Amino acid sequence: MSDTAAVSESDLAILNAFHGHVGPYVVAGLRCGRFAVNRLQAQAHFGIEVVVRCPGAPPPSCFIDGIQISTGCTMGKMNIRHELSDDIVARFRNKRSGETLNLRLRPEPVARAVEIMQQQDDRAGAEVILSFTDQELLEEMPH
Repeated sequence: MSDTAAVSESDLAILNAFHGHVGPYVVAGLRCGRFAVNRLQAQAHFGIEVVVRCPGAPPPSCFIDGIQISTGCTMGKMNIRHELSDDIVARFRNKRSGETLNLRLRPEPVARAVEIMQQQDDRAGAEVILSFTDQELLEEMPH
């Protein structure tokens, strides 16, 4: 996996405006969605759909908001769905090509980020997520 473009302060400001704060799960979702759009060469907003499997309550469910921001998938367009799961996995599909990509958020970086978040604050946890490469943060899963 190659790293996607760095997350900028502007990206974090957009996350904050949409989600209400910047924490590790929303940043992880942003990175996951951005990686998928790039890998699938999908058109954001209308050319991609995603099923997010994750717990049904914050903070892990915040992952969904990061994916919405980075992919343009929204509930209103009906191109994002949430299914309950203990894992955090997203299945992306390029609507034009039909190509799919399954990405799992690796538990080790998340555990480290949550630990720092609990010791300090949400933003410190987000910074931990930003310190990992895409390969360290995301695992490609078979279809």
